[in-house]
Amino acid sequence: MNWVSNVGYTMFPLSDSGNAGTFQDIMHIYVVTVLVVLLSMVSLVVIMVGGYRDKKYRSMALWATMALLLMFAGAIGTNIVPRDFFGIPERFSVFAATGFNAVLGIYLFCGFGGNSKNEQG
Repeated sequence: MNWVSNVGYTMFPLSDSGNAGTFQDIMHIYVVTVLVVLLSMVSLVVIMVGGYRDKKYRSMALWATMALLLMFAGAIGTNIVPRDFFGIPERFSVFAATGFNAVLGIYLFCGFGGNSKNEQG
């Protein structure tokens, strides 16, 4: 997801006018964005399944569940709120994935779960 997001949005930035219907805008909205959202949701579900199966990773599965729920809340919210406030619930979706990446970084840095020094004996 991060790689597709970085490369895709760099190659196809949205034009200054928003969506002018150019090839670049179509690639940005309909290809890169769809791939990023699908990959985000699939990765969260995979982490949830693995985390709920193994007790060591239950907290990571809970973080993934919260991120996925926030993504859904953002998607639903963009269709509920007036058009002037569209960006507010959209941020729930965007920052849910970004926030979960930060959580993964903390897990990696602090050595939560897995083979930490305490478990190696």
